[in-house]
Amino acid sequence: MIYFVSGRIKPRRLWILLILVYCIFSCTETPPPRPVVIPKIEEPDFSITSIKILQAELVNTRLTMKLHIDNPNPFPVDLSSFRYELYGEGRFWADGTEKNVCTVPASGYTEKDLYLVMNFIDMKRDILDKIINMERVDYRFTGTVEIVAKDMAAFTKTFDLKGESEVDR
Repeated sequence: MIYFVSGRIKPRRLWILLILVYCIFSCTETPPPRPVVIPKIEEPDFSITSIKILQAELVNTRLTMKLHIDNPNPFPVDLSSFRYELYGEGRFWADGTEKNVCTVPASGYTEKDLYLVMNFIDMKRDILDKIINMERVDYRFTGTVEIVAKDMAAFTKTFDLKGESEVDR
């Protein structure tokens, strides 16, 4: 039995009191929903760190070009396809296409070797001499890359790099 100063509470009033107490404690304000944060994918940065002669032949020269890829994102990204053209001293040297290129770790980098074959039949002699003498060459590296991040839509990046690199063996 419940008693108050004025006496005993009737069952009907007890039910009303319990419902009122329940309503007071259950009607607290719910917090607003958190905004959905969609991470922005930043494009990886590319740079050429070296161009090396693998094999010099009479007509063709096989090269490897080391591509440095920086990932500024806090999650890994996959380069699922890669199409490129390499120009040296203002002239076309080589092109290529690759699939499933590499995975670049979160906030990290990776280096990828691209293997190229240059044909010297249509080249000027001064370009051939620079490569054979392992001098510095001006390059332009252009193309597109498809970038995929986990649980996010793939997107394509177009790149156009210009610079100068030494030719090594």
